[in-house]
Amino acid sequence: MLALIFAVLVSVVVAYFATQNTASITLHFLSYNWTGIPIYLVVLGSLLVGLLFAWIFHLLNAISSSLNLRGKEHALKEEKKTNLELTKRMHQLELANTKLTAKDADKELLDDNSL
Repeated sequence: MLALIFAVLVSVVVAYFATQNTASITLHFLSYNWTGIPIYLVVLGSLLVGLLFAWIFHLLNAISSSLNLRGKEHALKEEKKTNLELTKRMHQLELANTKLTAKDADKELLDDNSL
């Protein structure tokens, strides 16, 4: 609803601008000449071309950011995989250490009993 109200207000402003700027001009672009073009059409055309270029630059920036983010997500996924592998290896080493400690304690106990 708010967008509709905004669109109506912008339309009213554009219509008022068009009624105030109806003088005809000649537009020269490269080797082309257009005569009898109202000033408001030139202004609105320039606005639309500017908005189109801004949208294209924004789109290119969004694509670049998306690709950059995808690369970082891939790197993060690889680091999480490495972290999981290192955690598994650490648990295996802790188990091996516990077994060796238990064997060492049993050996000391046997040595103490033989005395």
